[in-house]
Amino acid sequence: MTDKAYRVPLRTLLVLISGFTLFASPSLAQQSQQNPADDVVRVKTELVQTDVTVVDKRGNFVGGLRAEQFDLRVDAKSTPLAFFDQVVTGSPTEEKQLAASRKGVASVPSREGKTETGADRGRLIFFFVDDVHLSGTSLARARSLLSRFVENKMTVNDRVALVSTSGQIGFLQQLTDNKAVLREAIARLNYKSNPETTASQVRISEVDANLVASRGDQGLFAYLVEATMQEFQTGPINAANIVKNRVRQINAQAKVAEVETLSRLESLIRSTSPLPGRKLIFFVSDGFVMDSKRSSGTDVMRRVVNQAANVGAVIYTLDTRENFLGAGVDASRNDHPEFGGRLATRNLAESKTPQEPLETLAEETGGRSFLNSNALDEGLAQALRETSSYYLLAWRPDTENQRDGKSRLQIIIRDRPDLRVRMRRHFLDFTTLKKASLESNRPTGTPENELRAALASLYPRQELPTSLSAGYLNTPEKGTALSVSMQIDSEMLSFDGPAGKQEAVVDVLGVALDDRGKFSSFKQKLNVPRAAVNSKEQRFVTWNELLPLPPGLYQVRLAVRDGLSGRTGSAIEWIEIPSVGPESFSISSLFLGERSADKPMRVNVDRRFARTSVLRFQTYVYAPSRGTGVPEVWIQARILRGSQQVAAVAPNRIPTDISKDPQRLPYWSEIDLRQLPPGWYTLEVSANDRVTGTIATQRVKFSVE
Repeated sequence: MTDKAYRVPLRTLLVLISGFTLFASPSLAQQSQQNPADDVVRVKTELVQTDVTVVDKRGNFVGGLRAEQFDLRVDAKSTPLAFFDQVVTGSPTEEKQLAASRKGVASVPSREGKTETGADRGRLIFFFVDDVHLSGTSLARARSLLSRFVENKMTVNDRVALVSTSGQIGFLQQLTDNKAVLREAIARLNYKSNPETTASQVRISEVDANLVASRGDQGLFAYLVEATMQEFQTGPINAANIVKNRVRQINAQAKVAEVETLSRLESLIRSTSPLPGRKLIFFVSDGFVMDSKRSSGTDVMRRVVNQAANVGAVIYTLDTRENFLGAGVDASRNDHPEFGGRLATRNLAESKTPQEPLETLAEETGGRSFLNSNALDEGLAQALRETSSYYLLAWRPDTENQRDGKSRLQIIIRDRPDLRVRMRRHFLDFTTLKKASLESNRPTGTPENELRAALASLYPRQELPTSLSAGYLNTPEKGTALSVSMQIDSEMLSFDGPAGKQEAVVDVLGVALDDRGKFSSFKQKLNVPRAAVNSKEQRFVTWNELLPLPPGLYQVRLAVRDGLSGRTGSAIEWIEIPSVGPESFSISSLFLGERSADKPMRVNVDRRFARTSVLRFQTYVYAPSRGTGVPEVWIQARILRGSQQVAAVAPNRIPTDISKDPQRLPYWSEIDLRQLPPGWYTLEVSANDRVTGTIATQRVKFSVE
């Protein structure tokens, strides 16, 4: 094997960087649109499926229901279930349960919420921030809501993405479990609304413009003309022309923003197709006007809900407006109040019209809209409770209408009128899923192009299972450096050559990209002899790369390609490299290894440990204070499940004679994992400089299986 690194040409990297975005542009989304005349997703299989949520009056998920309690009515006719199961969102068995239903299994007994033991995969949560439809006040509320979620409600297993209509978050709008990435993404949210710019004090809102242009509200138009005449001291014809021009401009801007928002939401939903399991999307917005007379927004909305059914996404909408009197109807800011009855419907329209698309998105996808409420945190918390689990139902269609997905669907829980069923209005199309899967795995041309495509892939590819872990060090020679450990499963490699000399050839391409567009890259070719990986102990191929990098937030991407079979794999990791100065007490990342009775000690790249093994961790303490001449640094380690401590290593003083460099003290220890049940955990290691009282802490997530 070789660990020689090569620089990738700048033009090549720019091509790769262009792929690091969570959704396509609206124009690209429209090029692949479905037939807008289709009212629902067409189902061409002999089995149709839907996922439903059952909640009580408090909004809590109701588990343990049996198949016979579900009365499925298709076109008002009771229809027997061919498949029924309860699924825990993000559980180890979710993907298997979904796969079983897609195979058309005739009958599967209900597990009644029971799942296999193992590490939870975690929830997939997306926040779509509609920043082009957020006022300054609403944006501040949205940022506060997101920050509280990240700090208080995001669990160790969750993978979360923040995306926005304008795309201002940039390459950070990608799925991650790294809170530092999400904090930076939240910080990038700025005011992007594009209101009308005019010197007039007569305010015309988006709703006003729609009422005048599309609904022919003559009373409102007459009021706006009179107010304009009074302000500019002009005649009725000139004032009418001013109002008409302003209405035309506002409607044109609103049309662009409407289609852009829905198209980007559609692209986001489509991009999640490779991800297994149910996806929860929060649509955060002040709302907007949808008008089929001025735009194709209705068609795009239809595509959005169809895509949501295809990929298993449910949308909850959060109306971020603090009050529902827009600038155009705020009496305290209006220089031309109206005391007649011409504006009777205006206030109601300002409140309700922008909420209509929010309600549609939620109702059509099986979610819920939280409107007319200033308690955004409560709405978010309730949505998380409701979607903690769901029921998976499938049945066989009897008529052509049912096969085409044009039937009316209703689900009632027998003898439980107190329960409410939340369900999507569209069926899941297995044909579309298979086609999307084939398209995503289709070769892209030359071996080099296939490797680049794997590197730029939005989500990790697993044709050739690949793992990646990234940590930072501070070395005397290179200063701060990124340490990248990589691993592939040799059982998926193809070997060639004469007997006794067979080997596999693997091409490797990696890049570390920061939020300023700067990057460092490496390219390798691994020659893997079969003899070196022909035993149980040597199943995995592991190698390392060290990249000198300045402090910053980095996304590390790795792509591999088997030279014989053409299989590709990829992995993505985020890391924040802090500033480490000569007087700054700190510790490096935590590097994990595994020791077991039947295997030699090895670096654990994927951070998945057998329960019968021993976890070994190592770190380095930098710039300890010497005090009277001898550093006094104590290390304590503990294992957390959630926020609860479940195991610990007693505090130990780092010996002063274990390193030739007193500014870099190594430390390692071990924890027997037999005491821990399967699941995800966090290893927390704290270093305490007792001379200065300074404490530095590092954490890393791992699973026991």
